[in-house]
Amino acid sequence: MIKIIYNPGQAFRELKEAEKFPLMSLLILLTIALINNILLIPVTTKIIELTFSSMPISETQMEFTMALMYKMRYLQVLGSIFSYMFMLVAYTLLIWVLTKITKIKLSFGKAFELMINCCFVLAVGGLINTIILYARGLENITNMYEISLTGLNLFTSTESVGVVFYTFLSLINPFYIWFLALLTIGLMKIAETKLNKAFITGIIFWIIIIAFPVVMIFFSQVVMKSRGLM
Repeated sequence: MIKIIYNPGQAFRELKEAEKFPLMSLLILLTIALINNILLIPVTTKIIELTFSSMPISETQMEFTMALMYKMRYLQVLGSIFSYMFMLVAYTLLIWVLTKITKIKLSFGKAFELMINCCFVLAVGGLINTIILYARGLENITNMYEISLTGLNLFTSTESVGVVFYTFLSLINPFYIWFLALLTIGLMKIAETKLNKAFITGIIFWIIIIAFPVVMIFFSQVVMKSRGLM
């Protein structure tokens, strides 16, 4: 997995020829995600406080909710690991389906191995973002959406462009671009396909995974406005 950073072509060639499942790579990926989720506990607490402080609820309700969240914080961390595994499987299924459409020969097993290695950079990116949050100071978090500090969103604000577009800009960052590059190289080396076909498949996948959280934010905004919470 470390070779993915400095020599991805060779790493994916070795992955193609490997007969054993890269269990160690998966464990490294999940460990990074686990560490990040533990570090995010105070960040999540801060965001919940900000969210409830802007809602028309009583102080008693807020105190009860915060106390409940505090007691369940480690269960939430463990649950997030299962969510991460679900995401990996969902990403694998998506890229596997796309390769079928674009007629790239890639088995589901190799697609899963490809996704494990490509998601390594996203996991590292998430951890780096969390470290930057701590370096800046958690007390400076004043908006539940403005916690992504590695994307184009740094050049604007939610007040200027709106929450939905701001979320989109936050996903245009070096780690997601790196992910696209690795996915393209991986498809070329593992499936032995041409650059143009690999890139087209990769860019479609990239657009879908970026569009999903943006659409979710859009609908959450619609629901919150309809219920008078904004």
